[in-house]
Amino acid sequence: MRLIAASRPAAGPGSPGPATRARDGVRAAVDRSRLTVRRWVELTPRQQVRALRRYRWTALVLVLLGGAGGGLAAAAQAPVYRAEARLLCSPNFPTNDVRQLDTGGNYILQRVRSYTEVADSAEVAAAVTARLGLPWSPPELPNRVSVTSRASTAVLTVVVEDGDPERARDIANAVADEIPGYIARIERPTGVDRSPVKVTVVRPAVAPESPDSPRPLTDVGLGLVGGLVVATATALGRYARDPAVRDSRHAAEVADLVLLADTGPVSPVPLSPERMADRADELRQVRTNVRLQAAGGPLTSLAVVAPTAGATAAVTAAHLAVAFAQAGDPVVLVDVDPGRRWAHELFGVGDDAGPATGLVDGSPVRDALVRWRPELPLHVLPAGPAPLGPDRLATLVAELRAEETLVVVVGPPLLSDADTLLLVGATDATVVAARVGSTDADSLATAVQVLRRVPANLLGLVTVGRPG
Repeated sequence: MRLIAASRPAAGPGSPGPATRARDGVRAAVDRSRLTVRRWVELTPRQQVRALRRYRWTALVLVLLGGAGGGLAAAAQAPVYRAEARLLCSPNFPTNDVRQLDTGGNYILQRVRSYTEVADSAEVAAAVTARLGLPWSPPELPNRVSVTSRASTAVLTVVVEDGDPERARDIANAVADEIPGYIARIERPTGVDRSPVKVTVVRPAVAPESPDSPRPLTDVGLGLVGGLVVATATALGRYARDPAVRDSRHAAEVADLVLLADTGPVSPVPLSPERMADRADELRQVRTNVRLQAAGGPLTSLAVVAPTAGATAAVTAAHLAVAFAQAGDPVVLVDVDPGRRWAHELFGVGDDAGPATGLVDGSPVRDALVRWRPELPLHVLPAGPAPLGPDRLATLVAELRAEETLVVVVGPPLLSDADTLLLVGATDATVVAARVGSTDADSLATAVQVLRRVPANLLGLVTVGRPG
């Protein structure tokens, strides 16, 4: 314990105290929440659908849990039966005068709402409790009884909820029987032996055949709906918190670059003529877009870079190389990323020799080139076992493009290897590659800012989808 205490740095005069650290932590949490909300609001309908698809299994589990929760809640509830009795309030005086009847009717309509407030009084409750021998005290009975009325009607509805259907019926009928006498007593004017209001039971209560609650199907349905709402919010929230670029349009906005192509879902597996044939239209489009962006300037060498590690740059470079080779242009793809050596895997070629081989032993670099397919003018120069010094990259590129060959070079990730900037400087133009759902948006923006300071001849952005 002494060693731990001794190794802990002492708090100096300028060190933040616990209150300051707590305040900074709260501020950071608030900032993250605001960022998440802003990203959530910015989601397009297409991105929302993509969020649900990405987290579909999580969403499915939450929906099923909601349905199961609704079912368990229904099973845990004791059945409650609902019995109703209805009463009609009418004028209680002998007359054939329509005006008097109309006046009496208006008087009753004004009084009916008051009856709903007093009909479950202690007097009525005591009479019903004594009459039925209920196991509750009179003050407890109003908790199970409610008297309601519809607007502009003279009908009172007595509603009773109880766990026993017969008892619910009996209580409703007993309350309905007691209400007319109670209202007659409180409405009878002093010195008059008859109340101006007559209350009649028009529909006695009957024992309900099924409980009013729980309703398993309804509860399960509500649980499923609630689970769907939670699942949707969870999926959108996770998608909004994801720092990666959401789609090709989002990536282009973050990078502030022209979108050259969106290659869709691809996997870093060995390429084949069949795979490339399926993407013929896509490759033709990216080739056309690159040529349009490079119009007016030389295009004998092309660097493909990605902000962070992965196969994104290598896959993009391979597609570009194949696209130009399919148009009949001689192409050499050079892999100068010895850390991963992607060209070896993508094109299924040997990796015994690399860019540094010829520059070390004096043999021509073209001796190390491997032709990928006889029908395409595409050669591959894998990374090889020996790394290529950054000072020799320009010499290599110059030697390869001397014979009117387009050189496509893929190097290490830009933000983790500064030598990639030398690669950019040794080529005519640069294409930035990003993987949708994987490349960090901030890293992409930072990488483009670095390239603009070089400066690099940025042609645009190519996005790669998630592996299909």
